[in-house]
Amino acid sequence: MATRQARVRGAIIATTAAAALGTGMIVFAAQSSAETTGSSTSPAKVKVMTTAPPPVGQAVKFAVFGQDYGKAMVTWSAPEAPAGVEFTGFRLWVISDDPAGRPPTETTTPPPPGAPGIKAAVASPTPPPTTEPPKPNVVRNLPADARVTVVTGLSERFNYTFHLVATSAKGETPDATATLRRTTVKLTAVPSTAVYGAPVTLTLQVVRAGDGPKAGEAVTLERRAAGSPDWGHVGNPRTGANLKWSVVTRPPTTTVYRTHFTGSKGMWPADDASATVTLRYLVSVKASTAKPKAGQKVTISGAVRPVKAGLKISLQRYAAGKWVTISGGVTRADGSYAIARTFTKGTWPLRVIAAGGTTIAYGTSGQVTLVVK
Repeated sequence: MATRQARVRGAIIATTAAAALGTGMIVFAAQSSAETTGSSTSPAKVKVMTTAPPPVGQAVKFAVFGQDYGKAMVTWSAPEAPAGVEFTGFRLWVISDDPAGRPPTETTTPPPPGAPGIKAAVASPTPPPTTEPPKPNVVRNLPADARVTVVTGLSERFNYTFHLVATSAKGETPDATATLRRTTVKLTAVPSTAVYGAPVTLTLQVVRAGDGPKAGEAVTLERRAAGSPDWGHVGNPRTGANLKWSVVTRPPTTTVYRTHFTGSKGMWPADDASATVTLRYLVSVKASTAKPKAGQKVTISGAVRPVKAGLKISLQRYAAGKWVTISGGVTRADGSYAIARTFTKGTWPLRVIAAGGTTIAYGTSGQVTLVVK
């Protein structure tokens, strides 16, 4: 008799819970302690589990665009409502994929040991990890006619998953998701040091965290000549099907290049990337004779490009494992130079150094060798 009464109480609780939860919810009642022990002295324990009502219609089609200062623009199209269903609004929620980027979990601070009327705190083992879903960073309810919203207060350092559903009195559309990920731009200049007039290849890539380089992404490219505070616009290159963009250039001076990526679909703006090309003077050299006699005057001549008048020129000899300056001069108005001098008997490996400055670094000629007899 006691067992039967316990079962009846459990059935009543389950029925009441089902009525309170509404249509489309499935309820399970666990066995009461009376059923398992045969005793009616313990109250019936009922565990209620629910499942969400079936989704209504099709998932909302939407996209997320990263913007500067932690903003994300969300755009979507109106979902088609099934017969008899009228969507009354939208619900958007955002969750960081990185635990460090989620809001802190609310905790209760225990009272201090020895507080009046409270027993001293006892150390307890570390609780097991929670199985609850991550706490959303943002939850937003939007009207039925909304098609765009801007979410603020996020961080470009974290990845986020956006969820969007259309709501109605009869249920919600399936959970639609879109991700917004960290982005980096890679910019390289090869070679990074070049002589005047030599080609330099600039290459850039836009990399989405977890996906790698992306095609079709536009980047602003700027440059600044050494010694100048001003940046000049180069263009707005777009990565190609090969997942990169490249161009061959010949900078006239030492130049710094930088990129600016303002974000796009599913991608945060990226920190500026930069690459510096150090330009050196192009120096030519020749000797009036390669086999002079000892004491014979020989002219070492050549030119510097780009043309610069009054540039210091040093003639150097390689001896005892190092280059040593033995003569000097300056360039003429047309950038040419000439150094005349005599040499003693022996072998003279020679080169010319053009002094550098702020805009162009020093340049080194090739080598000429005199065999003096």
